[in-house]
Amino acid sequence: MKFNYLAPIAAIVAVMGFSQIQAAELTKPVSARLSELSHETRVDEKVLRDAVRHAEYQPKIIEMITKPWESKPWYKYRTIFLTEKRISEGARFLRENIGELERAERAYGVEKEIIVAILGVETTYGQNMGSWKIVDALYTLGFHYPKRAKYFSKEFANYVKLARQQGWDIEEHKGSYAGAMGMAQFMPSSYLSYAVDFNNDGSRDLFHTPSDAIGSIANYFKNSKWTFGRPVAYEAVVAKRASVASLLGGKPAPNTTVGELKRKGVEIYSGGKALNDKDKVKLLELDGDEGKIYYVVYPNFVSITRYNTSPLYAMAVYQLSQEIKRRARAGRDR
Repeated sequence: MKFNYLAPIAAIVAVMGFSQIQAAELTKPVSARLSELSHETRVDEKVLRDAVRHAEYQPKIIEMITKPWESKPWYKYRTIFLTEKRISEGARFLRENIGELERAERAYGVEKEIIVAILGVETTYGQNMGSWKIVDALYTLGFHYPKRAKYFSKEFANYVKLARQQGWDIEEHKGSYAGAMGMAQFMPSSYLSYAVDFNNDGSRDLFHTPSDAIGSIANYFKNSKWTFGRPVAYEAVVAKRASVASLLGGKPAPNTTVGELKRKGVEIYSGGKALNDKDKVKLLELDGDEGKIYYVVYPNFVSITRYNTSPLYAMAVYQLSQEIKRRARAGRDR
């Protein structure tokens, strides 16, 4: 799972006074936070202190988290993920893992193409799981990124807890600059809460076992209130933006109904599927390459944003899932 933070890097670096990789320090503020985290996560404080001693401050991570892909306009963002490579390899992954995907679909009520699309967007089906030591990433953001220090420092403690639970060396695994890990790019708290041993081999392995990644993503979506068989998003055309301006912006949570949008002159293209005027939805406005474009999004779209809060991310996952589904139905990888 990725994050969307836009704090200016120059200001952060100036305040922190860091410009190069440094060994972690057990300063008084760090020690005080570790004491709090020990109580919050039930990890021995001495174990947390030892983990800090194995970490390094990575200034590049601060730079990267202040310049996320999600800050791009939609028409540029989508080209990162809606590629021939991700579509063709997604169709192949679906075909090669159809048994486990269908089992997850039945067990958790999450469509198989959505599971595959998450893997495609996050790690290109496990091909790129990140190159940063997770202990370094979470230490850097947890103790040198004030904007989100509380969150990331707790994820640091959760990673220590997870490593002890799984029998990992604290420096063993690498992941994203935000500390997400494995094929599914779970944060440590998500790994602890939602990872499952889907192939029943006694281990919850999201790094090397596609079956566990498939089951864990499905379990995460089930807990994010995904509803099987319900719509995610439909394209729409807005006749007069002024008539719907009050409905735009903000979080993608539903704030209107299909019927109300129709009354305001919004045309919804559902591909021939019947529309229920009472369905609660949100009108989403994105930047197309020739102006604003619109989608009507449903609660399942919100479920995707619980994996990553950006509406751009959720739309990329959904559109990739549909391309993978079409390609797989055509019975070809390319």
